[in-house]
Amino acid sequence: MTSRNVRTSFGPRSGAAVLAVAGTLLMAGCSGGAPADPGTGSPTPSQSASPSVPPTPTPSAVYKPADASGPAQNVPVPVLPEVAKTETKEGAEAFTKYWFSVLSYAYETGDTVELSGLSKPECNFCQGLVTDIEAAWAEDKWISGGQIEIPAATAKPASGASMQVVLQVLQKELTIHNQDGSPYQEKTAATNAGSVAMVDFAGTGWVVSDLGLIR
Repeated sequence: MTSRNVRTSFGPRSGAAVLAVAGTLLMAGCSGGAPADPGTGSPTPSQSASPSVPPTPTPSAVYKPADASGPAQNVPVPVLPEVAKTETKEGAEAFTKYWFSVLSYAYETGDTVELSGLSKPECNFCQGLVTDIEAAWAEDKWISGGQIEIPAATAKPASGASMQVVLQVLQKELTIHNQDGSPYQEKTAATNAGSVAMVDFAGTGWVVSDLGLIR
């Protein structure tokens, strides 16, 4: 914003102008007869205006997990943390946690677009997850459960600009449902496993180039 200095001057000419305007106002008041009684006059807009009523807040959509009656509703969309955009150890750890939150979102919604975009085509494990999720949601099927949490993630430099991130991955029990809600196959048990991700910083941000389980 550009600031301006305004100079105000009250010389003889400006003072005369002010007096002339004041005299004009007095003459206008006299020519109209007796002045109106201020106690009986019409209220000014500021006096008659009623207090404004605050708008009724719109209720936010409520998250509902999936079950045998239908898919999940209003699943919160993962948000990339600011630190995950930096080419640092902390950035690699935050990004990898975010990647798994996107994977969890894909399980709950069947939407694999973001997951694919954050995974290199040569990451076979990543592309296998995308294919499996899309198959689980095909023909009006859906998934209940399968949510993922990452309690711990530790990154260390690898070859080139890559970072190796070791994670603890917790995933809830998962069920694929047919269109009528019946189980498509046996439930997949909950897991608590270690995983290793290789992430590369590709100019615009991190991307997963390889992924595997610690056995």
